[in-house]
Amino acid sequence: MDFSSFTEGPLLWIVFLVFIIGTIARLVFFFFEIIKSSRDKDYRWRHSLATFGRSLLPFHNAVIKKPMHATLRYLFHICLIAVPVWFSGHIALWEESRFEWAWGSLPDAWADWMTLLLLGLAVYFLIRRIAVKDIRITSSMQDYLIIILTALPFVTGYCLTHGSLDSIAFLGNNMWTIHILSGEAMITMAVFLFCRTRLNTQKCTGCAACELNCPTGTLESTDEGNLRIFTYSHYQCICCGACVSTCPEGAADLRHEISVGRFFQIVPKQEIRSVELKACERCGTLFAPAPQLDKIGQTFTHEYLRFCPRCRMVNIGDLLHQLSPWHRKELERNN
Repeated sequence: MDFSSFTEGPLLWIVFLVFIIGTIARLVFFFFEIIKSSRDKDYRWRHSLATFGRSLLPFHNAVIKKPMHATLRYLFHICLIAVPVWFSGHIALWEESRFEWAWGSLPDAWADWMTLLLLGLAVYFLIRRIAVKDIRITSSMQDYLIIILTALPFVTGYCLTHGSLDSIAFLGNNMWTIHILSGEAMITMAVFLFCRTRLNTQKCTGCAACELNCPTGTLESTDEGNLRIFTYSHYQCICCGACVSTCPEGAADLRHEISVGRFFQIVPKQEIRSVELKACERCGTLFAPAPQLDKIGQTFTHEYLRFCPRCRMVNIGDLLHQLSPWHRKELERNN
């Protein structure tokens, strides 16, 4: 058996088997975590099913913050699903297989235009990730790899059906094998691809608004010593976007990540952020995240900020006196 026959036969069936088993396992892990840990019992059943729709079509609570970008992602996902499933060439292969399955197909012209649209959007997402500083800083090599692996089967498929690279001997002779391999790589990636919350350490102030609004409790914070530590469970996340829409600093985001380790990490939560807690200058009580106080201090610089709520009450009379219009007028007269 040569390499081409292996990729079209045994390897393809192994990839499909991994995809089916992996998908079933992820569904079991997801429902186990949701049922075990969800804060709102009514909410979990209603929205756990909607999560599967969000896995394919990226509309959630955070869409209102970036409606144009969300619409482009929506179109990208439609093409990503529709072309492989309803392309006539793929349906013909299923019909010729041992299953003899067949269903209606897209017109070939539609499949071509949707393929070109997907590739154009993939190029846009890559350029945007490189050109926009805030996105580039928080991006990893995985972010670029995911886009490339997703687009590659469509590039090779388009070239294969149109003979675009037949003039190059190696590519012309092996394009079918390259297309099969790229499709297998994308399918395998899908098994270990997670959409998870990330907190931008440059923007996050540790206010815990994301935790308070998380419906399933996948985001949690605990104060340990002089640190507030945020932990996260990817199997408990329903990708609702509540953390993104509620974050006052725009620090929360939903990003894709490829991880074999995460696939098997069912119960323990992982740390995704830690912030230092500020101590009250009067009594030493740890009362607020330091980044949050620094942020407030940019517009309100009074020493009032350096005290915990209990110590503030001690000096509330003096504070009100200093903030009163009468006191300001007195200062102006003295100056």
